Amino acid sequence: MPNPKILVVDDEVEIVRLLTEYLTEQGYEVVTAHGGIEALAKLDAEKPLVVLLDVRMPGMDGIEVLRRIRSFNQDVGILMITANEDIDLAKEALALGAYDYTLKPVDFQYLSRAVEKMMAVPRLSPGVEVGAAVAPSGQGLLYELALQIFGVTRAFSPVARESVGHQLEQAALAAVQLGMGGDKHETVRLLNQIRTVLRFAKDLGDISDDTHRALEAHLAKARRSVGLS
Repeated sequence: MPNPKILVVDDEVEIVRLLTEYLTEQGYEVVTAHGGIEALAKLDAEKPLVVLLDVRMPGMDGIEVLRRIRSFNQDVGILMITANEDIDLAKEALALGAYDYTLKPVDFQYLSRAVEKMMAVPRLSPGVEVGAAVAPSGQGLLYELALQIFGVTRAFSPVARESVGHQLEQAALAAVQLGMGGDKHETVRLLNQIRTVLRFAKDLGDISDDTHRALEAHLAKARRSVGLS
């Protein structure tokens, strides 16, 4: 079975070399690109599961590359790599569909965790057409719920993050981890906790009614996946 494939995109040769060496040691197959147009071509030709994408590149920058990828591919995991001065652009990337961003110099421990999580997201099997009905696994639904919660809590005010945001994030992550281990009883408890905290967040005005309904829809799917109504 071939090693999982990662596309590394950065115009800095040394960054590409360091990332390639590290990821290869971790057991991944690495392909590289030094610009946006080359990245799009490699994505089409190599079909990687994960893309590590630099924000600042000459010509087509990482934000535009991300936007183009998401116009035809919602499946591949994308982690943005950015300098401190690019934080606002990195946050824009999250809204466009990036998994997360990491700062230079790269924290390799965080990189490993992020890559593992992106690799774990359920994907279409080879030969299944895009748009075909594929039933997501319970683990995938728990992971999707966690992603949606993190996307919302990152926009919270500092007070909201402190009062309800951290609780939501911790419960969502724990549910994913326990769901992977098959601990149904504790997973159910955590999903009930998430539902309660979401109600608090809505009543406190931290999330809108529309956001609450959207998260409730994801929560309902996750609950059904573990046998709850």
